[in-house]
Amino acid sequence: MSQYLVLSHIDIQNANSIAGLTWGFPAITQFLGFTHALSRKLSNRYEGEYDFELLGCAVVSHNIHNKIYQPKQYADFEFLQSKNPPVLSKHKSASPPIIEEGKMNLTASLVIELDTALALTTDQIKELEEKVLALCYCMRIAGGSVLNIKQAKLLSASTLIQHADMLRKIKRLTMPGFVLLDRNDYLQQHYQELLAQHDEEQSNKDKPQLIDAWLDFSALKFKSNPELSKEQSVADENTPANWEYVAKPNVGYLVPIMTGYKAISELYDPGDVQNTRDEITPSRFVEAIHSVGEWKGMHSTNYISDIIWRHHHDEKYEQWYICKQIDTTQAFEMMGSNDNETEETQVVNLNDALNLF
Repeated sequence: MSQYLVLSHIDIQNANSIAGLTWGFPAITQFLGFTHALSRKLSNRYEGEYDFELLGCAVVSHNIHNKIYQPKQYADFEFLQSKNPPVLSKHKSASPPIIEEGKMNLTASLVIELDTALALTTDQIKELEEKVLALCYCMRIAGGSVLNIKQAKLLSASTLIQHADMLRKIKRLTMPGFVLLDRNDYLQQHYQELLAQHDEEQSNKDKPQLIDAWLDFSALKFKSNPELSKEQSVADENTPANWEYVAKPNVGYLVPIMTGYKAISELYDPGDVQNTRDEITPSRFVEAIHSVGEWKGMHSTNYISDIIWRHHHDEKYEQWYICKQIDTTQAFEMMGSNDNETEETQVVNLNDALNLF
């Protein structure tokens, strides 16, 4: 059985707009952080009442408003700074912080995955939804305050027919909106193409790096086509040219995103690093890692599990802490491969289906 908690149309005020090297939308790690915090609050406050864990979530954006301004025409956009805390009259010699902060207001929906399906009555489900709403209003999402949540809904499905019905219900709760998809495969494919092109040309230029491939997705690029005269064979600085827009390597609303962290230090024992949150948790220093994402209409979603972001930790090297999405299309196709089977034989646990691959 699959079970999802849908938080529909969450109005968030003053959320973090800067994510690593990018800005414009909070990092996916911040939404997964909220999911983990909500899971801990539910287990701590209602210990023994609900035996489940919130694993991952899908992010659907409905409306965003970055707090920016343009000083003059054709200038870069700049963030509106609140300069908190303000300079007090008794501290006239002190200066407000100079670290830039990017804030935004947004409306988004979250589809949160449960690790264990709950067997609850209708009244118990309604009670759980009310408790989740009460907790969410006391929490922050991406550093922003939760002003309103249209609805919290717990949905379950076991059979293929129920999965299709659940998908329709989730779409009704999250539309109109755009869901964020992981397109790391686009980045890897384009990087390999750049390497192959470099080898074929046997160029003396430096070998392309992964950041070059990433910039092809995130930078606004134009190229010039010189208009050579009859007397010219090579363009010079005075040669007129037509400038053309260079399209991104793949089709779609592709954007650069921050997807996790990479360790840049060893793992320190609890208490070795000063000013950490607690004295019982190991700590290490990390830096942000980036990838490519795609905004796609929620109406085009075929399987809910395909849009769920989950935490992944590289246990072998213990260096990568990444947020990923897993393609479960094949698993669902296997669930529906035999149309002659009855509905009772189509009851498949999603985790068991994923373990087949």
